[in-house]
Amino acid sequence: MMDFKFENMAAFFDMGGYAFFVWMSFGLTFICMAAILFHSLFMSKKIKQGVEKERARAERILAARAARKDKMREKRRIESIENEDE
Repeated sequence: MMDFKFENMAAFFDMGGYAFFVWMSFGLTFICMAAILFHSLFMSKKIKQGVEKERARAERILAARAARKDKMREKRRIESIENEDE
């Protein structure tokens, strides 16, 4: 069983006269951890958006290449038909 080391709650919050430093360090730690959490969430969202943007760009490039290739095939087919007619 855990023993409560302070006589009462007021003594606990007073921390033996060091309350300002103890509670300030807890508060600062909490603020820093919250800032790290929010920054991580923000950066994660930003990175995911960047990855999605790059994926969409790669798909557009591949589609343009395929369209250009199809266009060249069609052009060659038409040229071969025209050459056969001559």
